[in-house]
Amino acid sequence: MRYLVAIYLLLLAVLVIQRIVRQAINGQVDLFSIRNLFLAGFIVFQLTSAILGLGFFIFGDVQPTDFFLVPLIYAFMVTVFLWLFAWSYRREWSPLRLVRKSGSGWDGDAGGWMLLAFIMLGFGIGLKMGLIYIPLINIIASQMGGGVIAAAAGCAGWAWAKNFRNPTMAALALTVLAAAAMLILYRAFGRRPVLGVLLAFGWGLYWGAWRVLPVGRLLRRIGVWGTAGILLLIAYTASRNAAAQFEKRGIAETLRAIVDIRGDDFSAGISAVFSGQNAGGLSMWSIETYGSSYPYDPLHQVKYLASIPVPREYWPGKPEPLGKLIVDHGYIRLKGSGNVYNVGPGIIGHAAHDFPWIALPLYAIGIGFMLRCMDEKTRWSPHVPVALLPMGAALGQVLALPRGESALFIFEGAMAITGAWLFLRLGGRIVGLFGGMVQTPPEEPWDPLMVADDGWEQRAEPSKSIVAS
Repeated sequence: MRYLVAIYLLLLAVLVIQRIVRQAINGQVDLFSIRNLFLAGFIVFQLTSAILGLGFFIFGDVQPTDFFLVPLIYAFMVTVFLWLFAWSYRREWSPLRLVRKSGSGWDGDAGGWMLLAFIMLGFGIGLKMGLIYIPLINIIASQMGGGVIAAAAGCAGWAWAKNFRNPTMAALALTVLAAAAMLILYRAFGRRPVLGVLLAFGWGLYWGAWRVLPVGRLLRRIGVWGTAGILLLIAYTASRNAAAQFEKRGIAETLRAIVDIRGDDFSAGISAVFSGQNAGGLSMWSIETYGSSYPYDPLHQVKYLASIPVPREYWPGKPEPLGKLIVDHGYIRLKGSGNVYNVGPGIIGHAAHDFPWIALPLYAIGIGFMLRCMDEKTRWSPHVPVALLPMGAALGQVLALPRGESALFIFEGAMAITGAWLFLRLGGRIVGLFGGMVQTPPEEPWDPLMVADDGWEQRAEPSKSIVAS
C-alpha cells in the first residue's frame, strides 16, 4: 500500500506543478506569487519527503509503524488540505476590497532605489546588531531586522531590473545582495534567513521588470538565477552539517565553514535541501501517535501563535512548539545543535496533533485566505513599490510554512513585513531629501497584465478585482 500512496502523491505533485504553470501562462496567477511559493514548499516538505519515505524508506528521526492505514490517512489529509486551500484562495472574500487599496508611497529612479537599498542595510544593522541586545524588544527587533535586510535586497533587485544591462547597477545590486546575505547570517540558525534574502532579491527583479517578459525568456532567467540560489543554499546547508553549534557562529565563522566544506558535507547538504527535512514522515508519525499514545491538543498552533510575543520568563507555562515536543515524544537524540534542536512536523502533522477534524479545515482555509490577501496586495500595487516590496521580505517564511511550526513562521513573517513597510517609508523620506525619490499620491489599483479569459472575472465598481480560478 505504501508504494501505491507514494505513486498517488507523485501524481498529486505533478498535478500541482501543472496547475501552477498553466495558470502562469494564462495570466491567472503570477509565476512568482506568494501562493506558488507556498505550494512549492508544500511539494518539497509534504509530498516529496513523503514519497522518499514511502517509496524508498528514507525517513528521518522517526517513522510510522503502520504502513497500510497511516499512509492512506496521510494521503486523504493532504488531498483535503490542498482542495480546501485552493477553494479558500480563489474565493472572493469581502476584505479583499480593502487589501487592494495601495495608498500613497515613495518612488524614484534606479539610483534612488539603490541608495534606499544601502540605507535599508544600515537600518537592518541597527535592528539586528544593536536593538537585539535590549531586553523585551530584542526578539521583535531581530525579526524586523531580518525583514529590513531582505527588503534591502529587494530594493537592489528592483533597481537593477530597471537597468539590467548597466554593469555599474549590476555590481551595486550584487554588492547589496552579498552584504544582506552576510548580515542575515549573524547569529543565524536556520536556512530560512538566507533563503529569504535570495527570494527577496528575485522578488525585486521579477516585479521590477521581469514580470512582463515573454514566458520563455522569463523561465530561462528564473532557471539560471534559481539554480545559482539553490547551489548557495546547499553550500550553506553543508556548512551547517560541517560544524556543530552553528547557531552561535558569527559571520566570519559561518563563511569559514562554507569555505571548508567537504564533498561528503555537500552531498549531505543536497539531501537535506531536497528531502524536505523528512517532514512527510514526521507528519505520518504524528497521525499515528497523537490521539492514541498522546492526547490531542486542540488548536495548539493558534494558542502558540498567541503566546509567541510573551517572553517565556514571564509565562513559565507558555506552550512549547510541536517541533520540540516531538523530540521528547519520539525520543529523538539531540544532534550537535545545543538546546535549539527541533524537527519539522509538517502542516499536516500540526493538524494531526491539533485535533484534525477541526484543525485541518481551519488551517487550510486560513492559510489560503492569508496568502490570497498577500497576493492581492502585491498584484494591485505594481505602481507602489513601498507596498509591494514588503511582501517579499517574508518569502522565506512562506516557503517554510508547510515544513511545520507554521505559527512561528506566520509571526516572523508578519514582523518582517511590518519592519520592511515601516523602514521603507522612512528610508524613502531620507532618499527624498537628496532628490532621489518623491512621494506618490494614492491611485486607483491597476494591473497591466489583467486579462479576462479562462475563468477570470473583472468588475468596474468600486475598483477592479480579480478572482483566481
